[in-house]
Amino acid sequence: MSPSKPKVIGVGTTCYVTTTENKTVLKGYRVWFDGNLVFDYGAACEERLAREYTIYKHLGKHPRILTCFGLEEVHPGVRSLRLEMAPLGSIRAYIQNKSNSPPPIRQRLQMALDVAAGLSYIHLRGAMSCDLSCSNLFILDGLRIKLGDFGGGLLNGFDFKWDQTHESRYHLPSRGRQYNDVPLMKRELFGLGSAIYEIIAWKRPFPELNDDKVDNKYAREEFPPLHSNVARHIIWNCWTEAYASAREVASDLDQISDIES
Repeated sequence: MSPSKPKVIGVGTTCYVTTTENKTVLKGYRVWFDGNLVFDYGAACEERLAREYTIYKHLGKHPRILTCFGLEEVHPGVRSLRLEMAPLGSIRAYIQNKSNSPPPIRQRLQMALDVAAGLSYIHLRGAMSCDLSCSNLFILDGLRIKLGDFGGGLLNGFDFKWDQTHESRYHLPSRGRQYNDVPLMKRELFGLGSAIYEIIAWKRPFPELNDDKVDNKYAREEFPPLHSNVARHIIWNCWTEAYASAREVASDLDQISDIES
């Protein structure tokens, strides 16, 4: 049987994501088929792929983390990362496709809890996502969530360069501090608050505004209204740097989930 042609199911800032059998995916900057180069990002990202593999390997198996099967040589000198496939794609894409039919609030709370639990585990293992958003949160069967996309992540004991910034709606304003003085943990938890908002509200913060206008609003401490959001206190505490850990966020979400169930 001849091999199937790779199907591109995702395009990131440095890599393509392809599949041939709808069970696993390959993440890489070049895609080959039958000895021919069919997609080329034009710039190698071997270092970021190696970093991502190192973080996945360190995290190991966990129900809230995508399974990584390792680096594969897809062509002499070119490697791609083999990962578990999320059949329903990212939360961001899922919301866009089902904007008018959100799951019940109980299920959305479980999705948010999955994200907080996954991020808590990442931090417990001495890693940082550095790029948390609903574009990097993936949906599996039963609308359960797994975290992935750690190409810009950090890991204790490794000299990885911090060169990743959160997207505007997930980016903690400096609040009078120098950019590099803003604690990474607070950045992560602010992003977690935005992810919870997007899941519960079933839309991005300020979807009608461009990134520059969102940045300006955040700098003025103007955030989306939360009065009708069941997780409003949790989101607000993430945005105002009241939490010290993702574990605290997960615990509070768990309590709300019990009330709503």
